[in-house]
Amino acid sequence: MNKLFSYITLVLSISFITVACKTDFDINAPYKAVPIVYGLIDQSQDTQFVKINKSFIGDGNNVDYAAINDSMMFSNVSARVDQYVIGSSSPIQTYPLEELWVDNLDDGIFYTDSQKVFYFIPTVPLNDEDLYRLVVSVDEIAQEITAETFLIDGSGLSFDYLFELSLGINGLNFADVDLGTSDVYYDPQVKWKTAPKGKRYELLMSFRYDEVTSAGTFPKTIYWNLGSQNAVGSAEALSGGDNMFKNISGQAFYEMIASRLNDYPNEQDVVKRKVKAVDFIVSTGNEDLNTYMEVNEPATGVVTERPSFTNISGDGIGLFGSKYQVAITGSFSDGSILELCKGQLTSGFKFCTDSTDQITAISNLTGGVNIGCN
Repeated sequence: MNKLFSYITLVLSISFITVACKTDFDINAPYKAVPIVYGLIDQSQDTQFVKINKSFIGDGNNVDYAAINDSMMFSNVSARVDQYVIGSSSPIQTYPLEELWVDNLDDGIFYTDSQKVFYFIPTVPLNDEDLYRLVVSVDEIAQEITAETFLIDGSGLSFDYLFELSLGINGLNFADVDLGTSDVYYDPQVKWKTAPKGKRYELLMSFRYDEVTSAGTFPKTIYWNLGSQNAVGSAEALSGGDNMFKNISGQAFYEMIASRLNDYPNEQDVVKRKVKAVDFIVSTGNEDLNTYMEVNEPATGVVTERPSFTNISGDGIGLFGSKYQVAITGSFSDGSILELCKGQLTSGFKFCTDSTDQITAISNLTGGVNIGCN
């Protein structure tokens, strides 16, 4: 009996090995073209964009296919955005989407020389009380795909007291007018009011300056993402008017500037950097956009599997939502400028100012320190 059992086991093992050696397994399922749509309507912008691509698959490495532009584009796309008054079955406006090739793309695994997007320019101001419906038709799929979104009430999104009347009386204050051995930093607060239908809020700071080299003067901007916050409540309860704020670390600001410029490839060509302005931009997205971003955030726990989210109906996937943004522009305080030009973290990057008032004020306070660009 033991011999018979051993013989059967040996035969089954040989049979399995033979089958395994002779059978080719195709891990790819039968291919089906799926429209992948991303669009955010933002009435604070004059042009509205929608990205319409298709899924792709190949027998080799799909990263290689991603670098081929035709892999992700449908041959023929017809799309439009219809505007409806709530309760009406007929649109009051129809905006056909037109093609546009763009080439200002970041490096990545996808084709970066140029890509096709779709856009429309509203002929009348978009109305945040109306419903907007995207309709897409492609040759490979018989059924239209659709999606709907309401707009955020942008009139409710505002910086509180215009951010203390444009960043304070003396400008955005990150540092004291003191260049001692232990520099004194301040942490100013940015405050704003939430908007109806706005769920997720992101704050961005941009620092603008002119970079002067032997080849000329070039405008530059350093962006600093200051994080996001969510309004409390469901989509139906997002009535706006709530207070939000962000404390910004002065020391972290100078450390951020230093880290961005430490490995600047053409630093030896820079003659000086003229400080221009600082902007704060707060953007809000609707409930669908917030849900999409949350399910696609990097996993931090043991479970890495994520649920999928789409609000595209039919055979498509993706997101069609809404966003809105407001911005405010101001200047730096005297202490902030002095720290930028002469402070321990950023003194090596040749910052200066053309403001006669700041040059004079800082010189008087410091006994002759010059931060002028001339």
